[in-house]
Amino acid sequence: MKTGAEVHYTSPDGTQELAALSSLARGDLMDTWKTSEQNAHEGQDYRKIRLEDTEFQGHPAVVWEYTFTLKGTPWHARLLGFNADGKSYQVNTWYQPQTETQALKTYEKVKNSFTVL
Repeated sequence: MKTGAEVHYTSPDGTQELAALSSLARGDLMDTWKTSEQNAHEGQDYRKIRLEDTEFQGHPAVVWEYTFTLKGTPWHARLLGFNADGKSYQVNTWYQPQTETQALKTYEKVKNSFTVL
């Protein structure tokens, strides 16, 4: 039985990562991400921008946005998660700040075309 799937994309220049994933829903997503957020403080230069409830395609959702440093390089993360029909979905991106305009255009295209199967 297949319990999860992930599609991962890295831009050719390595300045943006995108991931869309699904798994069986396990509990409240906000609670899960708050726990992850507490652990993220152990990372390098972690700074939360927001972690809040939202809506995505008519489903209650959670958005988590933060910045961090990896191997001396600054990164910006935008994570979107929601539950539908007993499954948990995420559409996430991580990008280097200098590519923000194009990275967010790409992320919006991915989110707009995301389909719950």
